[in-house]
Amino acid sequence: MVAESLAFGLAGIAAAAFGAREFRWSVLNVEDWQAHAIIFAACSQLVWARLFGVYRTKSILRPWHALRRLPLSILTTFMVLLVIVVASKSAETYSRLWCFSWASLTFALIAATRLAFFNFISRAMENGACVERALSVGMFGDPIAENEIERHTRNEVRVIERVSLSNLADVASLADWITRDEIDQIYLATPWEHIPMVLQKLHLLQHLSARVYVLPSTPSLEPLIAKVSTLGVRPSFCAIEEPIPGWSLWFKRVEDIVLAASALLALSPLLVLVAVAIRLDSRGPIFFRQLRTGFNGRTFELWKFRSMYADMTDHHAEAQTSRHDPRVTKVGRIIRRTSIDELPQLINVIQGTMSLIGPRPHALATKAEGRELNELVDYYAVRHRVKPGLTGWAQIHGLRGELDSIEKLRKRVDYDIEYIDRWSVWLDIKVIFKTILLLFRDSSAY
Repeated sequence: MVAESLAFGLAGIAAAAFGAREFRWSVLNVEDWQAHAIIFAACSQLVWARLFGVYRTKSILRPWHALRRLPLSILTTFMVLLVIVVASKSAETYSRLWCFSWASLTFALIAATRLAFFNFISRAMENGACVERALSVGMFGDPIAENEIERHTRNEVRVIERVSLSNLADVASLADWITRDEIDQIYLATPWEHIPMVLQKLHLLQHLSARVYVLPSTPSLEPLIAKVSTLGVRPSFCAIEEPIPGWSLWFKRVEDIVLAASALLALSPLLVLVAVAIRLDSRGPIFFRQLRTGFNGRTFELWKFRSMYADMTDHHAEAQTSRHDPRVTKVGRIIRRTSIDELPQLINVIQGTMSLIGPRPHALATKAEGRELNELVDYYAVRHRVKPGLTGWAQIHGLRGELDSIEKLRKRVDYDIEYIDRWSVWLDIKVIFKTILLLFRDSSAY
């Protein structure tokens, strides 16, 4: 939306300039001095709009924030232009009537465009667009009313459900709400004396990608800590934050769709050849589909090229694939060594169940040393706070293949959590390039 707003702003400057020329709209009639003025004003407006925060991302949905700063940026743009004209002694070249008409029309057009933009966004938000889904929870008391939360968050949050809990152990049940209803935020209200106990229980939710706010049930009491945020008159503090917030999450999704779709298109001839080779090599389906644990602990169906004999395929991963595994076909050994068998997961990425980069998902029955993975590493589930990936930070550090020891599992989980904590677009790009290099020289692939 920031890009669209900037585009409309620059278009408004150009349109106003042509409109001020006695409504002669032909570009061919633009004189040199007018063209220079239009180009300078457009570039200058970009700079001043940036400095005055007209298109600040965090305030893009606040109409009066932008409209208060908009006149300042436009006025500064034309004042600078006027100073340059006077200083260069070229005032006689410019039509004063055209300049003043241009400035007035610029402000009117950009302001009207912004108001129409905000009106469109407001209506879209009423229909559920750009809105965070929230759960209002009351622990040992009543939850906060929907209208209070929505009013104090400027309608950028919509309360899906209100829940009352009477036992601290019930905090764990909120995980089911988050997973089932795709909750983005939780507002947990509780009396001041219970806040420490509630905070101690929130580790039960730290593996989920939802922001949790803890608020006192009685807003009139003074806060017990020095620095808190507020929801209206209620002090609040954020106990758990989502790992990839707001627009960053949206950008990562766009990154996934664009790159996955491009890769599918570019690799389509290879995918067809592999499919034919699998069909000729052994009987059975071309693709292998298996349930795995994904975002927020939800299960999803992962796609791969079949690399094992159909009658030996292990859909539950009760026995992990080992080096020189007799269940793997001839073609399977080649596509596993080059990771080509993973390429159908690009479909999962486009579907939204996976991301290009993230922790690799494990099959439901995967074990290490005969024990469940979450029993061996107590913080194992934290890796489910982001979508699982086609490749990941752990994989480019050589941690792939069979999980035959607790040490390997712990290192893999540690790298996954490090990726979540350090996430950035540049980190994703780094993982992608290193993964491509590993396709040609990865001794841990088999």
